[in-house]
Formats: sequence, structure tokens, C-alpha cells
Amino acid sequence: MPAEGTVDGDRDAAPDHRITLLGPQRDPVVDDVMRSLGLEGARVATITAGWRDREHDDGLLVDLLSGRCVNLGLWQRMQQIWEEDPELERADRHRRQVLTEMQQLYLIGLQQAVEACTRIRAHQPRDARVHQMAIEDVLEIIHDLDDRHVRRVAELHEEFYAVHEPHHRDAVVRGRHEVGRIVGECDAVVIAGGHVGVLLGTLHMFNLAPVLATAVTDPADPQGVHARVDRPVVAWGAGAMALTERVVLFYDDSVVAPGVAEVLMEGLGLTRGLVALPAASDRLDVKDLDRMRTLTHRCHPRVALPLDPGDRVTLTADGRVPEGTRIFGADGTTTRYAASGEEGA
Repeated sequence: MPAEGTVDGDRDAAPDHRITLLGPQRDPVVDDVMRSLGLEGARVATITAGWRDREHDDGLLVDLLSGRCVNLGLWQRMQQIWEEDPELERADRHRRQVLTEMQQLYLIGLQQAVEACTRIRAHQPRDARVHQMAIEDVLEIIHDLDDRHVRRVAELHEEFYAVHEPHHRDAVVRGRHEVGRIVGECDAVVIAGGHVGVLLGTLHMFNLAPVLATAVTDPADPQGVHARVDRPVVAWGAGAMALTERVVLFYDDSVVAPGVAEVLMEGLGLTRGLVALPAASDRLDVKDLDRMRTLTHRCHPRVALPLDPGDRVTLTADGRVPEGTRIFGADGTTTRYAASGEEGA
């Protein structure tokens, strides 16, 4: 989805702000994390839009932040926009309906491809080389399905923003201005979990990507730039997923979900080369190495980053996973991330 922002090559001299990703906050440690980051007493902007109607049920979070925080109220602001601009609300509702059908149809094809991969792996090979080629072929089919789906979702979002131009509508302009002003008055930003699709929808509508970060020129990056946050950002759950380049939904043992990891859409792209997997040990069958190999192959060239209770990963200044971080490796087991980007022991 497009975000209006500028590239600033002089930002290399800016303070060394970082993104910190946390595991699930069942036993909250946000207060400890903020103290360790030197942010005790800092004024914090909080984003809890993923909680939807419970967005302002944030008493515990307020207490953990010593009351020095302001909830951006993105979900509530979104409802106000719909009330003020029914035409935009109808267009966005139609977009969400199309997205739902796209996800359903993509998932039908994905499930068949994943099932084929499982059957091929279970085949007793007469020739190991032929067997491995067949596995690699179907993995590439799965990878291609994921990439095509992400591109088509992005195209739908771009079409919506190009045709309906929310950035020129009074209600959206006022909302963006107010949200930007509040963030600008804060020292840090905290993004909680919840429904990742809802969270991303509000983050995009209020154009939070350029509010949270500046695009910095980077000749080493294929896109020529990378994002650098303008103030510390702490996130967990759907909040961590939303900051990354690609959002993957996963729940191996769910009785209602499809039981196969599925790509949802692009995230804000404030990180580089990672896919966040909150509560990975609870939601993934980590003992099934074939499933884990498939998942890490689908994430490649990004790193599959588990975020379990107690985990805390502070990214490098340019949004990368630092050396020594626990990740899921290509062999399906957990390993450590090396500075070169290669897996290490």
C-alpha cells in the first residue's frame, strides 16, 4: 500500500533509535523493557487498534507505562471517518470483501500444493536425486503462489488508494494530521497485538509508516533505501508482524483455521529481511521438521523469527536481525543468526 514520505540521505546522522520485538505479553514485561531502553518516564504513543472495540481497554498497559502515554485510538478514528465519509466506507468495505475472497481462493490452491509436498516427502524414493528434485519443484510452486498472492493484494490496495484518494478527503486528512502531531510529541511508540489485518488497515489509513520512520538512502539495498525509525518502537504479537515486510498467518493445530501457514499481505516494511512468528512454539509443530523446512523455505530470503514468551529482539539501526538471534533455520530446527546473514550453530 502506498505511503507518502520522502527519502532523506542526511538521516544517517540521526539518533540510533531501534525497533524492539517482544514475545507474547501474558506476563507483561513492557515496563522492564522500557526501563532497559532508557525510556522510563518517557511519553509514549500507544497503538491498540488490533483490539478493535476493546481498543481503549488498556488500563494495564497505561499502568505499565506509568500513565505517561496516549492511545492514538486508530480504530475509533477509523469509525469516525466512515461516519463522515460514507462513500469511502462503502469502497473500503468492498475492498475488504474482495480481499477475503482472494485469501480464500489462494488458500484452496495453497492447501493442495502443501498436501502434494507432504505426499512427495512421504514417498519411498528409488532415486534420492529425483525425489529431492520433486520436493524442490513443489516448494517453488508454493513459494510462487505466496509471491503472486502478495503482489495481487498489493495491487488491490494500490488501486483503492489511487481511485478513491483517501489522502485528499477531509476526514482522513484531519485524522492523519492529528495522529502525526501526537506521535511527534512522544518519545517512543508501543504497538500491541490483536487482529493483524485490522491493525494494518488502520496503520495504512493514517499513513503511519512515514510518521514512524524515515527512508534512508542505501546503495546496498535493492530498493535503494531502507527505513529508519525516528523514535524507539516496541511491539509484540500482531504489532511485531505489522512492522515487517511480509505477514504470515500460522497455526498448525487449529481446529477452525486451515492448519497451513498462509501469507496475508505486506507489512509496513520497517524491518529488513525477517518474518515475525509470535507465539511460535505454541502455534507451530516445531517437532515436525518437514513442516518447519517448508515454512522456512517459504519465508526465504527472509529470516523466520520466533517470538516466544520472554523473547526480546532489538533490531539493528537499519531494521535487521542482530547476530546471535534465535531463528528457524533451513533444516527446520532453531539456530542462531550470524552477522553475514547465514545460519550458525
